[in-house]
Amino acid sequence: MQNIGIAEMSLGLVGLLFVLTVAFAGVAMAGRRGQPQPLVRARRVSALRSAVAVLTALAVFAVAILVHIANPVLELVPFFLGPLAAAAAGLIAFTLMPAPTIDDALRRRSSSVKPRTLSNYSSSGQRTRFGVIVGTTVLAAVAAGLLSKSAPDGRSLCTALFPAECKAGGPYLFPGWMFALPVLVLTGVLVLATVQALRRVIDAPATAWAELSDADAALRRSGVRLVFRVASAPLALTLGLLLGMASLPLVNAPLLETGLDVNAAATLHTIGMVLFGAAAVALVYGLSLAFLAVIGAIKLPRTAFAGPRPELAG
Repeated sequence: MQNIGIAEMSLGLVGLLFVLTVAFAGVAMAGRRGQPQPLVRARRVSALRSAVAVLTALAVFAVAILVHIANPVLELVPFFLGPLAAAAAGLIAFTLMPAPTIDDALRRRSSSVKPRTLSNYSSSGQRTRFGVIVGTTVLAAVAAGLLSKSAPDGRSLCTALFPAECKAGGPYLFPGWMFALPVLVLTGVLVLATVQALRRVIDAPATAWAELSDADAALRRSGVRLVFRVASAPLALTLGLLLGMASLPLVNAPLLETGLDVNAAATLHTIGMVLFGAAAVALVYGLSLAFLAVIGAIKLPRTAFAGPRPELAG
């Protein structure tokens, strides 16, 4: 029942994010006075593209929550996989939508032939943080799987740290291979979707007008930042869920029938508390990134331009 309550709260959060996305998209697509029409059009396309991506992700996550509520026998697996599946779906939608371009970029080519790379539109800190969160999530999933053992029904749901026979469910529930394998598969899918989305942002045709190059670069930086946030948020949430779920049986080790002596149970209790604290940090970080992704999806760059061509102002 407690798990169902958490799922219902998450469903309410998805609904709130859905409404916020639609509201911010409407504001962004309304445009601003005094700006050249090419930039206004580019912002509208970018806002629509970002909103569709975020709404797709939220819809997939909502479906995962509903599957979890309707199938308690699956334990928490759909809830675990929901953020990863949602982000992958959102990034795929982002990649498939038309890329925003300023004016006739598709028909006129910029004279610059300098190749564009990810480093042109992202900081080393952004790339490093994404690599760290991917690596940490993978390591946590592999460690959870290696430290697990199967219940009598064959499901990998208990920790091998307890010598006693596995009692699946309740306070004994541990994120074994039943959780870890799907997490690893979807993490790989998410990374591939992230790479394709980043490539789509970087390889979109450049503006034909030199005086709009700053706005063009700003739109690309905004897109790259959005992709990193959309990809990092579910990874952080998944990491938090893995650590939190792994911590609970360890925290309760002194109270459960584990086959451990008092000292070993106390040691696992301490380790469990550390994992629980790390899980809280990861979950807060993931939720913060999720909100930033929703807001940043429609908050497009406000690049000023100097002396636009007269034909661009119409």
